[in-house]
Amino acid sequence: MFVTMSVDIEAPPHAVWPYLVEPEKTKKWFTALEEYTWTSEPGGVGSTFHWLEEANGRTYNIDFVTTEWEPNRVFGYRMTEGDFFKSYDERWEIDPTPSGSRFTFNDHIEFPYGPLGQVIGWFGARSAVKTGGEVLATLKELVESDFGG
Repeated sequence: MFVTMSVDIEAPPHAVWPYLVEPEKTKKWFTALEEYTWTSEPGGVGSTFHWLEEANGRTYNIDFVTTEWEPNRVFGYRMTEGDFFKSYDERWEIDPTPSGSRFTFNDHIEFPYGPLGQVIGWFGARSAVKTGGEVLATLKELVESDFGG
């Protein structure tokens, strides 16, 4: 399953960044997160964190390692351990725009069970697009409100 979505935010990249890397701020817009805890010193390639993520009525227990870290620009990570997914890689990117920023997420998840996993992924992608639109709208609202936009 691969999903990519973007939202334009009327605030500069430095105003968006904390909403990606500060757990309490992230959980305000990424409402599927029940838990987001840094398990190492936060920040930088190689730093680790843990999520409990709820999707489609199930809670997933996932550990990640940071694969990309460019403050105010890119936060990339991949699953190192989890209780369901075969693989889970995500990249959050902030690009400056004339009116502020564009936040984009690229979500690549592989499910177990071979061909059945591909079917699960197809349904998962449809659900992720719906949820993605909602969380991006919330992120936009929160950042703009905090920034004064």
